[in-house]
Amino acid sequence: PFWPARLHPLRCSLHLVAPPQSALGDSMAAFLRFLFAMIFLALLGNTYAQEEDEMAAEAGDGDDPKEMIEMMDKNADGKLTVEEIFDSVMGDENSEGEDASSKEEFKAKLEKHFKTSDSNGDGAVDEAELKTLMEAFEKDEEEL
Repeated sequence: PFWPARLHPLRCSLHLVAPPQSALGDSMAAFLRFLFAMIFLALLGNTYAQEEDEMAAEAGDGDDPKEMIEMMDKNADGKLTVEEIFDSVMGDENSEGEDASSKEEFKAKLEKHFKTSDSNGDGAVDEAELKTLMEAFEKDEEEL
């Protein structure tokens, strides 16, 4: 036959045996696998967090008081009144599916929080006061 005896497929068997490792080597390998997994998960989580932040910024999630004033300010005085906020949030184009009781509930909460947020008492909230108003609504949501 043309196969050398030492390479003959039927007569030759390869024994691939890992060299024996000490207990320290096994625990080090396990630790490195664990460390790699933790780094991978941290990077993966950070990537998802960055994507969410970018998506929120692109969508203009409405958490910026300055942007909200620009969108809702009907008389362009740089401040928002209760009516401007209510009309923007619960206006006719947004009223689909909204019943009268939910509108009244929102109006009551808005008036309550508006009074506490309007620190100078001029009947309108500026950027800093609007931030306080938004925080009051967020606090209400957390309590539910």
